[in-house]
Amino acid sequence: MEDRTTFTGIPVSNTAGTEKYFDFEVGEEEEIGQYARITMDGYQLILDDDFAYVKGDLPEEWHKPAIAKLLVLLEVDHDGDSASN
Repeated sequence: MEDRTTFTGIPVSNTAGTEKYFDFEVGEEEEIGQYARITMDGYQLILDDDFAYVKGDLPEEWHKPAIAKLLVLLEVDHDGDSASN
């Protein structure tokens, strides 16, 4: 069984003020457990359930801003789910 949430075309800015558009996928698969996949311009970053680096080729300057944006997206998504219950 697979469970997944995706966010596409999300703008993220790095510390230099450069903005790129990212896609985020958070899910769970039987083989690997919980994961997060962040992609941008053909690069990707795979994180485990604690948002620790697993693998990927996303330039390091984008790791922190992308993870921070993902956490905001998940919080907003979670709060939105709570409001509808």
